[in-house]
Amino acid sequence: MFGKKMEKKTKIIFIHVCVVLLLMIAVFKFSEEITKCKSNIYYLLQNSHADSKIDFTDYPPIVTNDHAWYKNTQLIFHAGGGIDGLDYTNSKEAMELMFSKDNYFIEVDFMYTSDHELVCMHKWSEQWTGEEVPSLEEFTTGKIFGKYTAMTAKDVVQYMEQHPQLHIIIDTKEEDQTEVVKSLVDLSAGHKDVTDRFIIQLYQGGVKEEIQKIYPFSEENFLFTAYKFGSHYPNKIMKICYDENIAVVTVPYDVWDEETKKLYLSKGFTLFEHTVNRPDWARISLREGVHGFYTDFLSEEDLQDEDAKD
Repeated sequence: MFGKKMEKKTKIIFIHVCVVLLLMIAVFKFSEEITKCKSNIYYLLQNSHADSKIDFTDYPPIVTNDHAWYKNTQLIFHAGGGIDGLDYTNSKEAMELMFSKDNYFIEVDFMYTSDHELVCMHKWSEQWTGEEVPSLEEFTTGKIFGKYTAMTAKDVVQYMEQHPQLHIIIDTKEEDQTEVVKSLVDLSAGHKDVTDRFIIQLYQGGVKEEIQKIYPFSEENFLFTAYKFGSHYPNKIMKICYDENIAVVTVPYDVWDEETKKLYLSKGFTLFEHTVNRPDWARISLREGVHGFYTDFLSEEDLQDEDAKD
């Protein structure tokens, strides 16, 4: 009993320390450190039993498509892309800035308004000025951070119709991810070329099959992102990806050690890290075999070795 009390007290102290660190880091806007600290908090609040030790020695390489989007894509622009030094706007201005730079792989956050309309928002408590979840009318007449034009899911689909190269990576904090995907499939109904350019982030096992009942997305339209699952469980994550043939895995920056990355690479997985905005850190990860990054501000030039630039 005494041991359990001490363990609980230790966890509480650790959480408080992490909160203080997050506040300190936020001042400097180092998204990589923020992501890593968040990941540790997620891990602590989940079941902390050791990761199941699965022997993957005899597992064959994961099945991949040589023509899949991720083979030639290294940058996914996070939350609509950064603008004016800000992140998480999911705004029309940010999206159009990405188009002007020929950036067409963009992650967008989706949430429902109070009248159940799907719009582009990460968290109401962080990017919205009101105290309550707004209606669609309130949302579309308001401003993100009091400045940027709010964007609906319908706006996103219209952009995809106008830009055939645009791929949208779907992120959501809604509990029912399948409902969000269904809303987007319904909005793009009759435009198969649009629907086929949605890439679905999965956060747990068993959801891919449910989504494919809504629409027959190809295997390469799925990726597994580790942060909600507990990124300290690489063996469990790999088992899910093997069972469901998911070839792309996204993990918070600098959470997995080099040995874990090598295991994934040896089995043919494509690794992305998030959220990385520092070119020097990105280049370190590339040397370790990471393929690409979720980013707010990086460019393709930032990923080049300094020697290659000379």
